[in-house]
Amino acid sequence: MDPRVVAATDQEVVVLWHQRGLKPTGQRLDMQALGLSGVRDGKFARAQMLCFDTTAVLRFLQQPQ
Repeated sequence: MDPRVVAATDQEVVVLWHQRGLKPTGQRLDMQALGLSGVRDGKFARAQMLCFDTTAVLRFLQQPQ
C-alpha cells in the first residue's frame, strides 16, 4: 500500500496510498487512492476510500475473471 499520512487531527486522518489488485487472468490495477478515516477514543471508527479514477476501478471489477 505504501501509505503516507497527508493530514491528521484528533478526529480524522487523511492517508495517500496505492491501491493494487491482480486477477487470476493477470489483469492488474495499480493506482493512487486517498483514505479519510475517522478516529474516536484513539481508534479507527470510520473509513472512506476515495479513488482518483473510479472508471478504471469499475472496469477492473466488471471484467470477467
